[in-house]
Amino acid sequence: MKMKWLTRTLGLTMVMAIALILADCKMMGVADKSPGFKQSDWWLYYSFVDEDIKNAPRISDDYYFLFGMMDGPSPEMSRVVFNGATETAALENYLTALGYHYVLNDEGGGYWEREGQRKTEFSLEQNKEQQTICLTKYSF
Repeated sequence: MKMKWLTRTLGLTMVMAIALILADCKMMGVADKSPGFKQSDWWLYYSFVDEDIKNAPRISDDYYFLFGMMDGPSPEMSRVVFNGATETAALENYLTALGYHYVLNDEGGGYWEREGQRKTEFSLEQNKEQQTICLTKYSF
């Protein structure tokens, strides 16, 4: 009798674990294809927004998040887009406090990286015409 109970419990646990993994994979696809989601979309927000992006200062009351899987050995992109924002200083100070510094690239732009660490980097983009600011973290 005890063996039957143990077998059923293990079987049910395995089925639930598989269902959870499949649900998470499905939601990753939803997040990857989403045109943006809010913090109130709790499954997407808590599952797919990087901690550094979650903790970024809110420089506008109107913002949303994006998540993306990129080509290559499992790199990810996590982004917050602020609408109606015109000032990047708070985000620049936040990145500096995390230990990142700005690096110019050959194309005339740049990115934020930690010294000697190329597994993650940030980009900070501003569109003055549309008054949007995007903070993106790339994890390689």
